[in-house]
Amino acid sequence: MTTTPIPTGPTGPAGAAGPSKLLIALIAVGSVLVLVIVALVFFIIGQGNAGNSGNDNAGAPTPQTSQTPATPVAEPTDEPADGGSGDSGGSSGTDDSLRFTSFNANLQVACDSNADEKAQPQISWSAANATAVYWTPSNQDATADNGYQVGTSGNQNDMSASKGPGERYEFPCNHRQTFDTTITIYGSNGQKVSKHVTFTDRNWGVDLGSDDDE
Repeated sequence: MTTTPIPTGPTGPAGAAGPSKLLIALIAVGSVLVLVIVALVFFIIGQGNAGNSGNDNAGAPTPQTSQTPATPVAEPTDEPADGGSGDSGGSSGTDDSLRFTSFNANLQVACDSNADEKAQPQISWSAANATAVYWTPSNQDATADNGYQVGTSGNQNDMSASKGPGERYEFPCNHRQTFDTTITIYGSNGQKVSKHVTFTDRNWGVDLGSDDDE
């Protein structure tokens, strides 16, 4: 009796024993590559989003920083420091005009024939910005030719001194009822300002008698 041998291997046609080890290795490598590619795609997308989030405020206006306002500077005024009216002249507050700052005269004199000296008119003056001052016993402008030079301020005593030693500024008593005097001040630009007064003898025509009558 013939016995059929029992097969010891897998059934089926030759070569169909199952996937080979090479195929399995290729599938594994392909899967790893797919995972790597997916990971790279997500990484690139993540980097792009991060870059865009950093520029979200690129177009927004930069908030202005607060600044402390500057302290206002007081505007200069025309008022003088001493609180005066400020009417003295130029815009700088200094008046450089040629002028008399004071002028005083007692227009009455009392001649006395019994007095040792003739009556002397009382007069005084003060000038600003004058380079020369002259007086003359007339009603004309005083000059170096017709008068005497004095200072920018003075009185009748200075006028006496200007006539020279032993001379005196005085009223021509017993000869005239009136006596003119003019003081003229001169500036550096040739400008001049004059003050003229006429003195009167209040005793003119009055008989005062004499000491011999007593």
